[in-house]
Amino acid sequence: MLKIAELCRDYLFFPARGAAKNKKNGELVLNFSLYLAFLLLSLLFYWLKPWNFPDHYAPFPSQSPNFYFWLKVMLWQPPLEIVWILCLFGVMLWLEKGNLFFKLLTSIFWTAMPFILIVLYAQRNGISKIWFDTGEIICFGLFIFPLLKLKKAEAFPIAGFMLGLNVIGIILFLPMILSVFLNSSAVFNGTQVIGGLWMLWAGMMGLRELRGLRLSRAFLAVLFSLLFQIAFAFALYFMGVVPKEILKALLYA
Repeated sequence: MLKIAELCRDYLFFPARGAAKNKKNGELVLNFSLYLAFLLLSLLFYWLKPWNFPDHYAPFPSQSPNFYFWLKVMLWQPPLEIVWILCLFGVMLWLEKGNLFFKLLTSIFWTAMPFILIVLYAQRNGISKIWFDTGEIICFGLFIFPLLKLKKAEAFPIAGFMLGLNVIGIILFLPMILSVFLNSSAVFNGTQVIGGLWMLWAGMMGLRELRGLRLSRAFLAVLFSLLFQIAFAFALYFMGVVPKEILKALLYA
């Protein structure tokens, strides 16, 4: 327990030191335990909170927000976590060498393409579903090329560290619970923003420690990978894989 407590402290406040502890084997068991704890707390929080919080004017969802509904939502979280980590690997490998300006421009274009396809498909006279599906598959399929260069010994420490960073979400359940008691959507939304920025900062510092990247490249790798994760969730919805209510719940959770 002491080892877990020390690791959580480092992830929260000294992410470079926490990342260093993952260099040998990734601390996969401990980090996976933290991730499971995050999923369990997420399930309990979103199940028990009022269904119309933080959006007080939201219509009653088509699927009753009961325990079974939130269990289905949480079952989508591990695949999205895996996508985030794989995208992080791919963007990291693309950005770590070469001219930063060129790599930045190409990364922006690469990250924007899934969203552009979504916009084109969602329009009344937009592209057909076959073109949309094909475009999204190509966008995410391109990750296979940089990922083929990654060795397991390099991947495990980074994957373990990123899983462990979910301790940030665990800590932030305290102000989120407070926001429910205060019936304050501002506190809830502010907590979500703080969590995103905290994750971005911690991931950037850890990636620099584990991969030796400059801070600018580490920051961009984490940022673009998070955007890819969001794009992937939307792509699954427009492909008809994820229902609308599940997508909305995933974006909140």
